[in-house]
Amino acid sequence: MFKPDIIKMKNMKDNLPPCPPIFNKEELIKKVNRDLEGERAGPVALKVLDIKNARRTWIRYEYHLDVSYNTSVNEKAYIVMPNNYFDDKSYPLGFEEQLYNRLARVQLSINKGV
Repeated sequence: MFKPDIIKMKNMKDNLPPCPPIFNKEELIKKVNRDLEGERAGPVALKVLDIKNARRTWIRYEYHLDVSYNTSVNEKAYIVMPNNYFDDKSYPLGFEEQLYNRLARVQLSINKGV
């Protein structure tokens, strides 16, 4: 079985192209927060705090973002996991739909537990 050379991969990370600017951060945060508030089906609401640290993977259409959020009952910041998103014409959902779906699932599971 082929074993990847981790050291070589870490040294090559600087050669990867930067992530393309696929969204306006402030507008996206406002839109997602507005949509999550409208979708709320319980007492707990999620609020996106920040989207940062965009980085590409070895696959040209996959990238990672650290999306932090908190809940209306807890001020602690959480990170959305998994944090990989796809930006490809053949992928059925766009980035905004992927992000919203993940956050809506988290909000729904929190409200079911309350």
